[in-house]
Parts: sequence; structure tokens; C-alpha cells
Amino acid sequence: MRLLFVALTALLSSCVLTVQPLPPAEPVAPSAPALVNSRLGLPAYPGSRILKREEKGDGSSEVQFETSADLDRVYAHFHDHLSKAGWSRWTLERKGAATKLEARYQRNNTSFKLELDQEGRSGRYKLGIDF
Repeated sequence: MRLLFVALTALLSSCVLTVQPLPPAEPVAPSAPALVNSRLGLPAYPGSRILKREEKGDGSSEVQFETSADLDRVYAHFHDHLSKAGWSRWTLERKGAATKLEARYQRNNTSFKLELDQEGRSGRYKLGIDF
């Protein structure tokens, strides 16, 4: 028994444990916000949840999403982004007891219609971009 103990002690003392540091972790870039229209690079309203998104070949799109924000704040988000990207608003019309907005934008020789429709007074919206 003593011989076994001596043999195990000798065996264990000859083992060398080498610890190497791990390479530094790659930084994780924050994820880009979801786009409601790829052609315009138009980001979703912050904190909203996209329910359905459909894009057509010409860059037109229709998106359904949810947010607790009111219609004016949601529209202001899209308008600000478009204005900063060089789009000029030509018309703005409120429809349907102030739950629907329709605007037309133009830049150079390109124009599109934006329709933002809040479904009643719910937090559900439909955004249509039509080139």
C-alpha cells in the first residue's frame, strides 16, 4: 500500500499544469435597427415590434408594427430621418379622425407616398411606402 502511495505521489508530482490566458474577446457591435424600407434605409420606430414586413421590387413596402407611441411621434421619427437624408415633404394630409397620415416626399427626380395608419387607437400601425 505504501508503495502504491509513493508511486502515485511521484506520478502526480511529475504532472505540470499549464494555464494560458484566453485571447481577448472580439467586441460585439450593437445590432443595427430593423429597417421598415430598405430602399430608403428607413429604420423602424425605436422600441417597436415589427409584425409583418413586405417589400416589392421597386422599393415600395408595407410594414405592420406595434408601439405604445402616438401617431404624431411615430410620424415625426420617420419624417426626421427622411429630412436628414435629403427628402423634401411636398404634402401632408391627416385622414380618418387623426389616425391616418399621408405624405408625399421628393428628392431629385424621385418621389414616393408615405401612408401611416394607426389601427383605431390601438398600438398597431401600418406603414406603406409607394414609389
